[in-house]
Amino acid sequence: MSALDAFLTPNSVAVIGASDDPTRIGGRPIAYMKMAGFKGRILPINPKRETIQDLPAFKSVLDAPGPVDAAIIAIPATAVPQAVRDCATAGVKACIIFSSGFAEAGPEGIALQEELVAIAKATGIRILGPNCLGSFSAASGFLACFTTTLERGAPLPGG
Repeated sequence: MSALDAFLTPNSVAVIGASDDPTRIGGRPIAYMKMAGFKGRILPINPKRETIQDLPAFKSVLDAPGPVDAAIIAIPATAVPQAVRDCATAGVKACIIFSSGFAEAGPEGIALQEELVAIAKATGIRILGPNCLGSFSAASGFLACFTTTLERGAPLPGG
């Protein structure tokens, strides 16, 4: 699987910071992928929950059954570098980081973002973000985003 495939057509996705509430940033992608009929495994990651949106939840991406192709990260900025390190350790190929508080937030955020770049260079993990809306593939049902536009329904695949 190429890095681009991991961003658009993964066979499994961990949602780090997963929420049982489908209106929260960590809950929307789970709800959207379920709505769109995503055929891959959705692995909610939240140390405080045993299930999320009727799916078994895991304390860490390191505890999730592998392989995990992609991870959506929706946690506070200060926790993101360790989450990306854990993803690299677990063999995750790509991370989509929703979290804000990086270069747009001043010197401390710039340092966090530089840390993410260093992790990516050292491990080869690919990163989309931070502070991004995500990505999606109508063809695969992989809706790794939190836009409210998708509340109207999943996009249909085109030609």
